[in-house]
Amino acid sequence: MDRSARSVKQNIVEGWKRNSTKEYYEFLGFAIAANAELEEDCADIWRGIYPELMGIKGAMDEKGGMGVMDVRGEKGIKGTPSSPHSTHFSILDIENLPFYPLDTSLPSIIQLKLRAKELNFLLGKLQKSLEQKMLAERTLPSADRFKKLETQQHNNKKQYEELLAQQGLIRLENGQVVEKNEPQ
Repeated sequence: MDRSARSVKQNIVEGWKRNSTKEYYEFLGFAIAANAELEEDCADIWRGIYPELMGIKGAMDEKGGMGVMDVRGEKGIKGTPSSPHSTHFSILDIENLPFYPLDTSLPSIIQLKLRAKELNFLLGKLQKSLEQKMLAERTLPSADRFKKLETQQHNNKKQYEELLAQQGLIRLENGQVVEKNEPQ
């Protein structure tokens, strides 16, 4: 976990010190990947994959247990866990917790996971802004331009299909658009 966290920082710094926006963009991608590793390590610890970490006071909860958390008090977590009287968080519950503002009453390992999630969100936004800059400057690598184009085409097709469905139409294999009730 230490190596993953250090790798995040080092990749951001190294990318910033590089000579081009393209290199900075790529190093942000490496930082995002390292941070995702850290986030997944937190989830693995919560799942109990590392039994040697169980019982460490402060990491899992104040008693050093296996993710037990009372959510019945005033500071209960809205919308999670699925039962308001539950005292255990599942990974799905944790994934639905907001990372901002951070609930400091959560166990430390969950707080770390949420901080990693927040950092990936912010790094992703930064990377997207660099992508837009490189698109405008025509310096975005061709593989990334192609991927962006594919995504855009997929989204356009999906919007088109939704529009047809709203109008009660369907598109046949031959490309013809007909009313849904018409014989084909």
